[in-house]
This record gives sequence, C-alpha cells and structure tokens, in this order.
Amino acid sequence: MTNSAYRYDLHSHTTASDGTLTPSALILRAVQNQVNVLAITDHDTVKGLDEAHQCIKEHDLAIHLINGVEISTLWKSTEIHIVGLNIDIHSQILTELLIQQENQRIERAKAIAYKLSKVSVADAYEHAQVYAKGDIVSRAHFARFLVEKGYAKDIKRAFKKYLGKSGYAYVAPQWTTIDNAIEVIHQAKGQAVLAHPSRYDFTTTKMKNLIGYFKQYGGDAIEVSQSRQSIDELHLLAKCANEFNLLASQGSDFHDNVSYLDLGKTQPLPGSVTPIWTDWSL
Repeated sequence: MTNSAYRYDLHSHTTASDGTLTPSALILRAVQNQVNVLAITDHDTVKGLDEAHQCIKEHDLAIHLINGVEISTLWKSTEIHIVGLNIDIHSQILTELLIQQENQRIERAKAIAYKLSKVSVADAYEHAQVYAKGDIVSRAHFARFLVEKGYAKDIKRAFKKYLGKSGYAYVAPQWTTIDNAIEVIHQAKGQAVLAHPSRYDFTTTKMKNLIGYFKQYGGDAIEVSQSRQSIDELHLLAKCANEFNLLASQGSDFHDNVSYLDLGKTQPLPGSVTPIWTDWSL
C-alpha cells in the first residue's frame, strides 16, 4: 500500500491530556476504524506515547504511530494550538517547554477551582482530578465534572456559564508563543502544524493573518481536513495552504466516542494541496 492509499488521522487525544480513551484503547479504536497512520497529539504532553507504542507491539497491529504533541500558544490574546508531528519525544528543549506548560496548567486549574468555589461549586479541583485520572487537570475535566454533578446541562453550557471567556470561573492562560512552539518542534526534529485554523472564531482576514504569522516563523503545514467540516471550509483551507506555500494535514481532533468526531472520519485532502506525509517513510 502506498502512502497515498493510507487513511491518516494526525490529531487525536488520550487520557494523558483531555481525551476519554487510554492510549491503548485509542490505538485499538483506530485499527477498528481502519486508520493506517495515527498521530497522538495530547495537549502539552507526550506521556501517552510509550503505552501506545507498547500496545502496537504487544498486539502486532498494522498501524503506524506518529509521535505528536499539541502545544498551546497565545496570539493576540487568543489561544492557538500548534501540533508537532514526528517529534523526538526525548528532546531536551521540548521536555523543558512541556514542563513549563504543565506547571502553567496546574496553576490555571487551581485558579479556576478557586473561582468556582466563589460561585458555590466546592472542591472542584479534587473532583476534576478524578476525571483527569491522575494526569494534568484541564478545563475539559472541569466541564465533565460540572455536567456530571448537574451544574450544567452539557459541555457547551459548562464552558459558556463557567469556563469560557465570559464564564464565572474563566482564567486567562499564560502559554508560550507561536514562534517559540515552532522553534521547539523543529529542534525536536518535527514538523509544525497550525491546528484547525478555521475554528478560532476569526474572520477570514484575521485567519489569514494568523496563517501568515505562522508561516513567517517557519510553520510547515495547516490542518485542511477536519471533522464536522463543510466542503466550502475544506476548499477555503486548501486555498490558504497553497496561498501561503504550506503543506496540508488532516485530523479528527478525537477526544471522545461520538459519531461526529470519530477517528479517521475526515474528508480526503483535495488534490490541489501537498500532503504533509508526502516525504514520510512509512
């Protein structure tokens, strides 16, 4: 089978960050969904990758696992995610950045819990830790707790009422910069991908400004094919990839077992773009 015949999903999450499946369970689901090449890209951590590789080895599975990470950054006060693919997970500079990001996540989670206590949501940090299953607490874990305990009807409302920018318990993040994230990914021998560029609630002009900034600092690719995407959006992102001379990636951004956001459930990349995997040896 040639690279072009593979089914790729280059953006997914496990319980190592805010996903609901363990790394092993994610691998097995990818195989079930006939994904040939999977990147695990947990938020600011690579802790799930060893288990995933071991699962493939133990079960002798026919799937290629790409070492990845999704680094949180700030650009014009907006949180922007940069995916690193084919990274060296033992890179010292990457390890140092992820430790910094992890410490920031811990401080932010504690600050969120404090704000929730002020609106009569007690012991939120401890409850969110249960959903995090021993890993770093994120807003997604707080959201699941808030829904489970009846403070919000669903995840979307939990963010709107409590955790989003207009919510009672919102705490602004203090992430690294886009240019630093790109530099670290490159020093870790990886490729830097601008994640879901059309999902930051930007106008087309501002989205292109973001893509231009990303390109200026050495970014390699943008995600062109995503879950829950119209044909018009797919072709707009393909056009942007070509306009800025960037490679094209695709990924479901899988977090949970829901039909509309499942592994491998993205549209094929348009023939007009150059896939990020063109020169990969699989």
